[in-house]
Amino acid sequence: MNTSSLSSACSFSGVALDSCGTQHAPHCTAPLAQKAESAQLPFHPCFNEKAHGRIARIHVPIAPRCNLACGYCERVISPSPDLTGPGSASEVLSPEQGIERTMKFLQQYGDKSIVGIAGPGDPLANPETMTFLERMQEEAPHIATCLCTNGLALPQYAEKLIELSINTLTVTVNGVTPSVIAQMQPRVLDSGTWLTGEEAGHLLISRQMEGLRKVAGHMTLKINMVIAPEINMSEVEAVMQLAVDSKVQVFNPMPLIPRHALRFTRKPTHDEIKHIYSLCPPSLSLFTKCKQCRADAAGIHGKEHSKCPTIV
Repeated sequence: MNTSSLSSACSFSGVALDSCGTQHAPHCTAPLAQKAESAQLPFHPCFNEKAHGRIARIHVPIAPRCNLACGYCERVISPSPDLTGPGSASEVLSPEQGIERTMKFLQQYGDKSIVGIAGPGDPLANPETMTFLERMQEEAPHIATCLCTNGLALPQYAEKLIELSINTLTVTVNGVTPSVIAQMQPRVLDSGTWLTGEEAGHLLISRQMEGLRKVAGHMTLKINMVIAPEINMSEVEAVMQLAVDSKVQVFNPMPLIPRHALRFTRKPTHDEIKHIYSLCPPSLSLFTKCKQCRADAAGIHGKEHSKCPTIV
């Protein structure tokens, strides 16, 4: 892959609570062309802003292992309720336990709910993920399933995910230039060997692009990008272009949560996030309400600890 063609000149572009406790991102109006596309998106609270705060989702924590090291990620398994963000879970379940929890969840929240796997490691680095998804196909084939991955193993599992009728897929892409990617994700595990630096960055972006090509047209796709202004600010437009070229429907810029190796790196300002929003092309739907949920989150976004029912 020629990364230089992707990394051409790129300029980078308050939280309120409703009555049920839903958090809302800073008020930034995206172009109408982007908002109009929401009607064509699945009614998924992490893809379609009209579904956010209305449709329930469950993250089933059956995937503890990961195949790369992210500078901003801390995988913590603990019952502490204070843990937040991706990589955090109170426990790891077996596929069988995951199915049991999911069926109970669906009984409570209904068949419009979304069943997803987002960690606490990478789903595609854990064979338990496929076991769980196969069981879901047997037990509840009508339920929408979702996966969030770093994309390293996506080419290997693309056909399987299509076969299992995965409805929505999110890939975290933090840049297109290997040297930039290496600052965000400094180590990649490939065939039992850890790669570092630009070699790791080159492999990761190559696999991400290959995997996206393989699944395009078979499921709704979203790219998450963790925004660390001091590192990957200049890559935002290039990642957006990669999304457009890969037939991705949704772009989700996520402010860095400073921690782990990037604990002294600042998160983006309100104005920087607004600028990212303004850069999103009309062909790409912008998602602005991501709460960077735990790997075992369950319920309606922002209402997990309240009595607010689903209202659709």
